[in-house]
Amino acid sequence: MPLYVMLMFWNINSKAMFISNDMVWLYILLVVFINTLLIPILLFLMMKRMKIIESLQLDSQKDRFYPFAIIGIFYLTTWYVFHSIEIFTYLSLVFVLAAVLVFLALGVNLFWKISIHSMSMGAMSAAVLYLTAVHFIESTWPVYSIFLLSGLVGFARLKLKAHTSAQVYVGFLMGAAVLTAFTFGFL
Repeated sequence: MPLYVMLMFWNINSKAMFISNDMVWLYILLVVFINTLLIPILLFLMMKRMKIIESLQLDSQKDRFYPFAIIGIFYLTTWYVFHSIEIFTYLSLVFVLAAVLVFLALGVNLFWKISIHSMSMGAMSAAVLYLTAVHFIESTWPVYSIFLLSGLVGFARLKLKAHTSAQVYVGFLMGAAVLTAFTFGFL
């Protein structure tokens, strides 16, 4: 999901970002791809091969613990990289919030299975609304697109029978609530 957020930032590149150099964007996208996608996927494949997890689908609550912990750690690592070079505030904020959401999902997962896909979409929806309102982004396509995509993700999770409707709705609301709380509490 953070890679999608970075691609969205790159595409919107509002006045809040102040990044006009494509090489900087390439560096950002490369770091995000390696830290949040490539390395975690390789680790998940190793865990599957070593029988630490049963399925790469992470269907069971038991299978989710180590992958969620790994993802959270890599999000924090990515946050540290971007926080230390101070490119723009939202960049490092994305990863600290993503880590908070993953660790929150990890905690909830100890008692109840929650849709982390919906949680991510709730956070992205709140972020798009915030960025659109605060930075006066005139284009409405990001808002419409993110809510349409959120609905499609929720529908897919239900259609695949990966989650109940409560797990999808609570995940979406929790993601939106956490992002909103951080946004208005820290910015």
